[in-house]
Amino acid sequence: MPASNPAPAATIKRDTPKTTAQERPLILEPAEIFDAEAVAAALQEAMAGAAGKVIEQRKAVVAVLAEARDRGMAAIEQAITLAPFEARRGARSYAHLTDGIVTAAYRLASQTMHPLANPTEAERLSLIAVGGYGRAEMAPASDVDLLFLTPYKMTPWAESTIESMLYILWDLKLKVGHASRTIRDCIRLGKEDMTIRTALLEMRHLDGDEHLATELRHKLQSDLFRGSEAEF
Repeated sequence: MPASNPAPAATIKRDTPKTTAQERPLILEPAEIFDAEAVAAALQEAMAGAAGKVIEQRKAVVAVLAEARDRGMAAIEQAITLAPFEARRGARSYAHLTDGIVTAAYRLASQTMHPLANPTEAERLSLIAVGGYGRAEMAPASDVDLLFLTPYKMTPWAESTIESMLYILWDLKLKVGHASRTIRDCIRLGKEDMTIRTALLEMRHLDGDEHLATELRHKLQSDLFRGSEAEF
């Protein structure tokens, strides 16, 4: 099946995210795995029905996303059962489904639960997948490894956004590994820890500030990866 443009992650705002599971062939059509338009409409209705109460909003959002995740998991499982030699596409499909769930949670937290009318330079945040999730290779129970990248030290807005997003993902029973760092932190820690360096090698921008993610990618190549091949 030829590669197709991935469907946008489910959010109140329906613009298309920059990335998904590497835009490689999936085992099903993207909308069969994660129906972005249907989920976006359900999220909109759920948020409206929660009457602005944060806890109620979170419960409503989790219910919508849990249903979407269960539906996507079942569809992928059936497709793999029918085509067991397409396991690689299946792994990408699980990552694609996770992209939809994670990006929806991020956008709801950053745009709806904690909106910023006039964000400052310091209030930029980039959501990045790392490790196996960054490679877009996942099994049904894989960890969801996330990097929250900030330009400077954490702001109260970024803290609130990350906290709200993580609560949604935890309520969905996802196994989330996460770190909040600046670019300088990533370079420093990557030099000290080969596990962190390897995870960063497989980074993939999901949502949020794309320029910040691009800057990290360039810095990793110039200041961390280049010349260290023998260590790997």
